[in-house]
Amino acid sequence: MDDSPANQISLHVPQMYRVAYRLLADADRAHDVVQEACVKALTKLDGFDGRATMATWLHRITVNCAKDAMRSETRKERACQALRSQPVNQVPGPCPAEAAETKELTDLAWTLLDKLPEDCRSAFALTQLDGYRYDEAAEIEGEPRGTIASRVFRAKKILLEQMNAHMDGRAKP
Repeated sequence: MDDSPANQISLHVPQMYRVAYRLLADADRAHDVVQEACVKALTKLDGFDGRATMATWLHRITVNCAKDAMRSETRKERACQALRSQPVNQVPGPCPAEAAETKELTDLAWTLLDKLPEDCRSAFALTQLDGYRYDEAAEIEGEPRGTIASRVFRAKKILLEQMNAHMDGRAKP
């Protein structure tokens, strides 16, 4: 088994891509960010002190590279366009009306998720979409666990309020 630094990093590339894609909502940009993160990881490998796991360290580098990419472009326009163009992974309901409603709600959820404050969106994506525990997300984000929990709570609250407002508005004639 090859324990070279490049091989150790390459084992984490799929996870790094999922993180970059969740933050950027664009496959090409996510690939670019992962490539940049791998280069940074290789050049800074001597700075890896083992206090965190390799996965956590690489995740942090990927998140930072993705945030840099978001700052350099008009992220909101590109993310909305990319999310809307992605196929919805769902089984259609028994009738076209239900399928249309499910797609509408899915599109709305992605749109609302994109409108969350960046810190809440990142904490929410890490814990609720990527499956990290709060402690892991805290280490990745470089924040206390309580801050991550607060941001996830705030993101859920915002999403719930906005979804309810949309549903109330849609129910009225």
